[in-house]
Formats: sequence, C-alpha cells, structure tokens
Amino acid sequence: MTQNPLNILHTIGLKELYPIIRCQIQLTGHFDIDRFRRAVTLSAKVVPELFCRYNLADNSWTPVVDDATTMVTVVDRLTPGLDSNPDWFTQPQLRVFIEPGSTTTLVLTMSHILTDGSGFKQYLYLLSDCYNRGAAAVKGQHNTVDLDWLKALLKTHPAPAKGANVDHPTHALSLPRLAATTAQREAHVSGVRLSAALTHQLLHATHDQHVTVNDVLMATFGKTIQAYVPEVPEIAIACPTDMRQSIVNDQASWRIANHTARYNPAIAAPLTEPIRDSVQKMHAGMAALKDRDQFLDSVRSLMAQYQHESIEQLQQIVEANYHVRPIGYTNFGIIDDQRLRWADTEMTAVTMTGSFRIAPMYQIACSTFKGQLTLGFNMVGTAQEVQFGRDLARAMAGRIEDFIDPQAAATQTLN
Repeated sequence: MTQNPLNILHTIGLKELYPIIRCQIQLTGHFDIDRFRRAVTLSAKVVPELFCRYNLADNSWTPVVDDATTMVTVVDRLTPGLDSNPDWFTQPQLRVFIEPGSTTTLVLTMSHILTDGSGFKQYLYLLSDCYNRGAAAVKGQHNTVDLDWLKALLKTHPAPAKGANVDHPTHALSLPRLAATTAQREAHVSGVRLSAALTHQLLHATHDQHVTVNDVLMATFGKTIQAYVPEVPEIAIACPTDMRQSIVNDQASWRIANHTARYNPAIAAPLTEPIRDSVQKMHAGMAALKDRDQFLDSVRSLMAQYQHESIEQLQQIVEANYHVRPIGYTNFGIIDDQRLRWADTEMTAVTMTGSFRIAPMYQIACSTFKGQLTLGFNMVGTAQEVQFGRDLARAMAGRIEDFIDPQAAATQTLN
C-alpha cells in the first residue's frame, strides 16, 4: 500500500483530540443491514486500508480483519460515546453503528489518519454505490493516494522568505473554561441547522456581495468566538483546504486519502465592526493567500523531510506548521444527495462533524445537504459546556442572519 506523508498531519495532539471524521445519517424506508455490510466489504477492494490498523512507527498499514462483520454494529440506542474514542492503531479505520426503527440512524466514524473530509465524502459515494449496485460498483475502480502532483507543485512555488510563523498566530482565539479540568464530561454531538429558505438567502447574499459562503462562515464564526475575548484585535482562523482542486487533469477514479492543507488568514476586525465589513476583509485576506498558494506552506517542510527524518521529528515539523488550535473550523461543503443514496430509502438528514474536542476546545463543522446548512460540533464536556457550545452555534447562525438581513429566518437546534 502506498504511503501518504500527509497521514502524519493527524497523529499529533492525540491527548487533546482523536483524529476522526463523523457522519450521522437519518433515513426512512427499508435499509438492509446485511446488504450494507456487504457494501463495506466491497468498498475495501478499492480502499484496502479500511481493514487495517495504522502503524505510527513507520506510517504504514497492517490488515486486521478480512470483512466488515465486526465493523458494523447494530444497537438499540445510539449515543455519541459509542464512537467518540476508536483506536485506529489496533482496529480497522472505519466503524459503523446502526440504530434501526421507523427511522434508521447510521453513524459512520472514519479515521482522519486515513483520509480527510473531501476523501470521506468520496468514500460515502463509493459505499452507497456498492450498496446500490453491488460488485459492479468496484469493477475497474482504483484509489489513488500518491502525491507526485504535490511534489511537482511545491517545486514551482519556492519557500517564502523567513518571517513570522502564521500557523501560530500572535492573537489566538480561545474560550473561557466553565468547569474544573477534573469535572465529569461526556461526549455530545449538537449544533444548529439553517432552514432551506435561510440557506438560499445566504447563497443569494454572497452572490450580491461578491464573497464566498466560506468567507461568511469564517467571519461569523470568528466574531462569535471573539465576543469572549474582545481584547483580541484580529480574527485568526486555520482554514482547511482541499488540495485536489490543484491537480491538473486528474484521471484518478477516487482520491480517498489526506490531500488537505490549510490557509491561515488573520484579519484585523474589532468586535464592534459590522459583520458585512468583516466578511469583506475575510474575503480579501483569503484572496491574497490564494493568489500565492499559501496553503503549501503548511505541508512544505513535511514533504521535504519525509524521506530523511524519523516519525517523531516529522511530528515536530507538523506541530510547527499544522498544529492543533483550541478553536477549530472546517467546512465540508456540499454533500451530494444525487451521489449519496441508499436503494429503497430516503435520507432526511446528514450531519458531518470532526473530532470530539474536550471543552473549552471547540470546533464548528459546516456542511450542506439538500439545501440546508448545518453548523455542527462534537464536544466532550459537562452539560453546561455543551449548552454553551449550542449557544455558540446559535450565535453564529444569528450573525449569518445579520449578514443576510432577512425578513424572517429559522434555525433548528440538533440534539
């Protein structure tokens, strides 16, 4: 199996957060669990690492199962604690819990060491195709994980002159601690979902103001956190970006792998500044970073030193250029409901989130399914801390409404 140096990005900070991508799917209709297990087994013909444990010592994979039997578990009641702490170092890289009933709920938890958010969406499409079409879905299919294209891209972009490390901002965002470090904490998944009408208004407003949805989400999230550290004069957010869009004439069937780097915008934005002004600043800041492909700086040293340094030294390089920030942001983008389908069923909701962060760490995870934007988060916290997390998601939604300035708006709080 081809090794991917970027897997190492997600092996640091394991005591603070465990590298997972989580997807919760609700559907109605007949969902065949045995058929689903067969689909997972089929999908491993394209992504064999699914059946492997990860070896940190040499960034390699070792098979631990032959099929999906032990990877898919049926439960009477789903709780976030079931999948908040898998072990990718001894177990397969995917776990699925299913709660059957009049409404079936699936929770898929995949290793972030194996793939990133965009790769996980690709896996969902592959898995659903295996469910719908069986063996025909994997005939002639191959997963490409090599990074020759990235090596070539780095050669055309010389390293910038040495200066401040933008991955470690001077003014980092943070949240107050609400409970003692020894307090009893449990895993929770929550957030808010914007109505289809409000999501449509957001898209319309971004077109009118010549910005992107991502600009709006970063600015509104940054301002929401800044409210608790008003003395911080800027919004500094790490913004993951899918490097697949930089591959010219990509012929790969699938790229279920880590192909993510990140931009590091930091914009001067006083707390009292109108949200539309902050969004415009974020747009200009991101445009400047995109013009020089700044995202390459976050993986440059790792790629250069991968063949020469130990894993421990490579992790130190990652810490310097791609470290875990207490406040995190990710945008999974649109989940394609035309590609993600299960025969004889109808999906009513799909929610993608990242790792479970221990409060007061906090990450907002944005995704859109069937025209509705979700602002989700995973948290290990007390009841008070989780409620604070919900309040943050609602406050962010409120700032999105301020950006749009609609006549009426509606948001739905998740569990």
